[in-house]
Amino acid sequence: MRPSYVWSWGEAGQGGLIVGLINDGVAGVPGVLYVSVVSDDGKINVGGGLDAGYPLPGKIRQALLPLPRDTKWEGLKLKAEIEVKGVRHPVCWSCRQKTNPDGSLTLTRNQRG
Repeated sequence: MRPSYVWSWGEAGQGGLIVGLINDGVAGVPGVLYVSVVSDDGKINVGGGLDAGYPLPGKIRQALLPLPRDTKWEGLKLKAEIEVKGVRHPVCWSCRQKTNPDGSLTLTRNQRG
């Protein structure tokens, strides 16, 4: 499980992120995948859950994460948890970028322009 792409969007001070999550495995997610964007100071904590079993193997599922007004997305952390039988378990992203000790991914710009 990994974020394949992260797009930022915004207009008139309101914006958010669109995250494309891909499942490189051979089976569906064994429960509900919860994705959230958090700040180190705890002021920003937005997220939600995907449909159970998604993303499907070899497929991408998009998640829209609206951010509070005038929020800068760079430096925020993308976290994930899987809920199985009512218990949430942390997910360590399986990606090329270095992850944080808690398994989250700090969002940075990879292209200038």
